[in-house]
Amino acid sequence: MTRPAHARSVSSATHGGNHVTQAGTLIPEADVRARQIARQARSWRAFAGDRSRMQPDTLDTKAFDACAFSVHHRASSFAVPSKLVGTSRHQAALRALSTDPDATWLALDLDARGDHLVVSHNSRVLGRVQPKHLGWVRPLVPFGLAVYLSRVTGRGERGYRLGCNVAFGHVGDALAGLLDASHGGDGAPSVHGRSPLRLVVPGESRVRTAPARVPVLPEHESLDGSPSSGKPDDIVLWRTPEGEARASVPHVARHSPTGIEWGYGGSGPADLARSVLLALADEPTADALYQPFKHEVIGRVPPAGGVLRAADVRKWVEHARTR
Repeated sequence: MTRPAHARSVSSATHGGNHVTQAGTLIPEADVRARQIARQARSWRAFAGDRSRMQPDTLDTKAFDACAFSVHHRASSFAVPSKLVGTSRHQAALRALSTDPDATWLALDLDARGDHLVVSHNSRVLGRVQPKHLGWVRPLVPFGLAVYLSRVTGRGERGYRLGCNVAFGHVGDALAGLLDASHGGDGAPSVHGRSPLRLVVPGESRVRTAPARVPVLPEHESLDGSPSSGKPDDIVLWRTPEGEARASVPHVARHSPTGIEWGYGGSGPADLARSVLLALADEPTADALYQPFKHEVIGRVPPAGGVLRAADVRKWVEHARTR
């Protein structure tokens, strides 16, 4: 039986990404995406409100502006525009990008250095993420948040300084991944249609894609006494009722005298990475590998914690030694 012409057109439009309600109303793909981004903006506003230094009114304005930015640029997920600080020391790198016609929306690299998140391209630093954004950016990095160059601002002439506008991309997807992990999912970020977040390990000039993670198991699977509960030297990570990070290995302080952490690339995660490797390997190995271990494993642990199998960590060490 031949379908009416309007039914054929609706079917074709639906296949192209549009949505048809049960009543037969056609909602264009652009409207569907705009509504999705608006929902993600609302989630980001609540998330950032608990972790940002920005005032509520400022956050409201930022959420609206970011929503408009995302829709205007046809982002696949909610994105947040921003600008870098500390750019005055990196004028040469910015000047090189300002003359590159293909630099817009270039994927940049995030590098945790102490309490800062440094943004770079081809190992050349461009600037730092603004401190007011660190509270919400850091937890989303392991779940796929990425940074893209929006544009280099300024004229670069004598007496003028170049600046750097960026966009935090895939924020909506990263937030969904974090929430999934906090509710028992694996929290693995979706990378369909794009490259995974690239990581730069401090002290190394090369850029590399993060390898497969050491699996992080839910805590109850290793502590319930079942045959699959793991080994005594497995690393258990959990939080106290007050939210403080705890581990089943002693904290050997080097970078963070106040304690350990996980889920991003800072001083607390660095100490946890070194403490884990000291418990499962020798000190020279721990000192040589704890920074990449922080980025590739500790930085990707879900916020609630979990269990790192000792056998998986040792396999990671063996592989890392041959790289």
